[in-house]
Amino acid sequence: MTNNIRKEDDTMSTFRKWRFSILIGSGIIAAGVLLYFSNARVSPDKTQGAIGKRDVYRDSQVNTSDIAAPGQAPVATAAILQSSEFKSLAKNPAFQELLKDSSFAALKSDGLFAQLLADTSFQGMLQNTAFMAMIKSGALAQAVAGVRASQAQSAIFNIVKQDARFEALRSDAIFNKLMNNSAFLGLLQNINFQNLMSSAHFDELVSNSAFTSLLANNSLRAELLSGSRAELLAGSRAE
Repeated sequence: MTNNIRKEDDTMSTFRKWRFSILIGSGIIAAGVLLYFSNARVSPDKTQGAIGKRDVYRDSQVNTSDIAAPGQAPVATAAILQSSEFKSLAKNPAFQELLKDSSFAALKSDGLFAQLLADTSFQGMLQNTAFMAMIKSGALAQAVAGVRASQAQSAIFNIVKQDARFEALRSDAIFNKLMNNSAFLGLLQNINFQNLMSSAHFDELVSNSAFTSLLANNSLRAELLSGSRAELLAGSRAE
């Protein structure tokens, strides 16, 4: 009997010792759960408001100097127009003649011409003496006269084969790539294109590094096609 009582007392003592540990552990777990749900249930309105404020802040950081006013070139383009290289080109009599050229003025609104100027093959062939000679001789215009656009390529290759002056073009990879350019083939019978390519001032400009850089630069090329002569020259004089 005495042994049973002692065992019960020992059991109660052990329970009392562990009871405090269990209570403390349960309290910590309960606090953790409460903290988790408190954070998880942050008001969507408050979150939305915080994001909204951040967006508004970013919007307010847009540099208005990068936005072009109507009739003005973007800042990046304007900076190039004011560069010493472009200012030198603007003073070039051949460039001045180009801006006054009625054929060039007519081509500026032609989508095919814009595509062709952007084509690296065409830009490269402007430096090719055989290609420019073929155009200036009138042989190219004669070859495609009265020919369908689908037959223009064959007509050009016949000229290249028959005329020793243009024979080097047969193995020129850039020339062969240009022959697959629909914009080029589509413009061959355009009288304005023929006149421009045969003009003395355009011929002089294609050997000018500043002009070829202009054609290779997307912003400047677009400005050349969209801007008036006065706007281009005003941009090159701006300080």
